[in-house]
Amino acid sequence: MAVSPKGLSVQSLYRDYRDGTLVINRQYQRKLVWTVGEKVRLIESILLNYPIPLILLAEKPAEGPDGKPTVEVIDGMQRLNAIFSFIEHGFSIDGKCFDLNEFARARQAKEQGLFEEFGEDVSRLDPKTCSDFLDYQLAVTAFSGEDEKRITDIFGRINSGGKQLSDQERRQAGVLSDFAELVRELGAELRGDVSKERLALHDMPEISIETAKNPHGYKLKAEEIFWCQQGILRTSDLRDSDDEEMIIDLCASVLLGGPVDGTRVYRDNLYDLSHQDAVEIGKRLNAYGKDQIANEVKLVFSALRSVVEGSSAESNHFRKTVYPTPTSNAQKSPFYATFMAFFDLIIKEGMFPDDSQKIMGCLNNLASKIEVGQKQTKAADRITNINLTKGLIRDQFVKKDVSAFQHGPGVILDFENSISRAKTETSRYEFKQGFLRLDDNRQMDPEILKTILETICAIANAGPDASGYLYVGIADKDSHADRIAHLDGIKPLRVRHVNVVGIEREAKILG
Repeated sequence: MAVSPKGLSVQSLYRDYRDGTLVINRQYQRKLVWTVGEKVRLIESILLNYPIPLILLAEKPAEGPDGKPTVEVIDGMQRLNAIFSFIEHGFSIDGKCFDLNEFARARQAKEQGLFEEFGEDVSRLDPKTCSDFLDYQLAVTAFSGEDEKRITDIFGRINSGGKQLSDQERRQAGVLSDFAELVRELGAELRGDVSKERLALHDMPEISIETAKNPHGYKLKAEEIFWCQQGILRTSDLRDSDDEEMIIDLCASVLLGGPVDGTRVYRDNLYDLSHQDAVEIGKRLNAYGKDQIANEVKLVFSALRSVVEGSSAESNHFRKTVYPTPTSNAQKSPFYATFMAFFDLIIKEGMFPDDSQKIMGCLNNLASKIEVGQKQTKAADRITNINLTKGLIRDQFVKKDVSAFQHGPGVILDFENSISRAKTETSRYEFKQGFLRLDDNRQMDPEILKTILETICAIANAGPDASGYLYVGIADKDSHADRIAHLDGIKPLRVRHVNVVGIEREAKILG
């Protein structure tokens, strides 16, 4: 494996960044997690001409229909994002920001609407400082990236002892297994940050999470994600990938036919491919079917989410129900018990939630009735917790056809995640507000059918293995949604970055 150390300027790497040449492989890379303070310290080091840690890249050969070679970022994603974010006015230092007039390529990106410039109230760095920043030489090592397993192994070796990595990030680093992939993919779907596996670095803000206290301009807000919105996890827990630890416990419990120990040691074992626990979970997953367990977990999660949100639109409703005393503590044990009780009733017994408010009433003060461990929970306690929870809510479930239920709450997650992917895979998605024009006459748009056929053909050109989606009844412009609300007297439903307006309104007009 040829290794090529070299120096690359910030300016040249920014070109690769905006061209989409720098990519991230989500199979092993975490999301953008640095705080503004961490980004500021890095930029200060560059401005002082101090050395910063090496950037490790894997050069990938041309692939895909466009035949474009790419460079995969193995180590240094957070640093590169901090550098490019500073150039693009993501944050300032000591009240000063980068002067876009000193860098034509960044100014062009701004004019294309790729980022917003600070106002005149923020001072600009002087021309020499900007020039020195762009000329700063980053220490870069690049190697051939044709061997995927070698890349993953290198990433794992670099990050296995990383002080800034959480337990789950450490586990995930460098591990390729069906179970690890299941957890990672389910985690993205339940959070709402799904995307294709290899993503341009400049698209990472679209699937990264920020908090109200530490804004970055990322598209996903931790406080709006179900885990945090309902007080199951704290925002700091989500940053540390504790949601994936929850998914580990849930999936392992399903595959093994009963609760597992909720301990760090057991979770570590499942990611140690030489350990018997990992071997056993791999066999169980192969027998159960990866798609089947993923679909079942999403179905139950959607059903539970529908019950919680159907009972009350209030934030932290789940936490306030299971633990009425004011607290900011996460409610992992009550959620685990509730989810597994739902799973048994829905998947094993073919019963489904009937009355959301009554179910939540049955869960009142659940935390005081079950065994709640601070750092770990034994399988025996979890069995007791699940049985108790199931007994509390069983009478509020009714027999129902499984296939019918899957077309209700079962498709909520899939629909929302499809909408999310549209932000990073624009060539494969198209939204149409409807078939009628939005003028006062409300006549059929004479060009709409031709436009739809042309759009379908364009999507088909993405390649034989690529799926495409054309949604009718979704407005991707707020101005269109506002106009529809005025004309048709409906209230558009906001889903991610679009507004669902439906087509029933048009059917009524057409008679």
